Amino acid sequence: MTTSIYHHLADISSPFSSILLDAYGVFWGGNEVGVLPGCSQVMQNLVESGKTVGILSNSTQLAAKEEAKFLRHGLIRGKHYHFIITSGEVAKRIFSSNSLPFQTPQQRYVLSSPPHPSYASHLTLFEGSPFLETNQLDQADFVYPSIPHLNGQDQVDAEVFKNSLQAFYDANLPMVCANPDHFAHEGKPPKLVVRQGAVASIYESLGGQVFYIGKPSPTMFQVATEEFKHQELAKILMVGDTPETDIKGAKMFGIRSALILKTGMMAERIRKFGLEPSLTKLETDHIPTFFIQQLA
Repeated sequence: MTTSIYHHLADISSPFSSILLDAYGVFWGGNEVGVLPGCSQVMQNLVESGKTVGILSNSTQLAAKEEAKFLRHGLIRGKHYHFIITSGEVAKRIFSSNSLPFQTPQQRYVLSSPPHPSYASHLTLFEGSPFLETNQLDQADFVYPSIPHLNGQDQVDAEVFKNSLQAFYDANLPMVCANPDHFAHEGKPPKLVVRQGAVASIYESLGGQVFYIGKPSPTMFQVATEEFKHQELAKILMVGDTPETDIKGAKMFGIRSALILKTGMMAERIRKFGLEPSLTKLETDHIPTFFIQQLA
């Protein structure tokens, strides 16, 4: 596979008036790392040049919590970006309006596993909604996968959760997954750990039905275009590190995209398999408009 690889976002950003940035792997290196080197200045330059900059994240935290986190690391709304959309925020809207694509007569949900002790409670997403939590499968309308763990410890192999999912499938419960990402980098040094998307994928392999809310769902990108005041799609660029969510979602929605290769999820694959094999393995709907080494 022969392709051009640009060095930085600045090499390709000129034609675009609106920029969507994924957080992790683009400008954010995880909770232990913080903002990646040089990215703060790049984001500030984009804003100062008159571009509208949005952050589009599959985090299940609410946007206000993410904004506060970034502020602690020196990223200021209005100076480095204009808005944040998280899958958690979109999920809260969907739960509050009860606009799930299936019937919910009991208005109950069950968790796939106990809440992760290191992260904010999932209850924030259901606050103000008609849904209550239950531990009785016959009283639930759907299963919600919280951040997966075993005894408070992140896991590197999603298969360890397979047996526990069988009961939900046997109860014929659909799953609502607010974070389609399969893995995240956490810890110091960072390592790949299982996230909700991997659990949802296993549930699908069992035959279960999964409704995804985060990227690549068009819902996420629709909310972003509303923040862009319905800017024409040709002027919007999505920048991400994960082909299956960032790039696929952008292509499905009809906007151009840039895939970062030196940081984030794609960098992990390249370290493992090499550059050329990693690019060759990309499925058609995972191939971006541009390849760039890094944001800064």
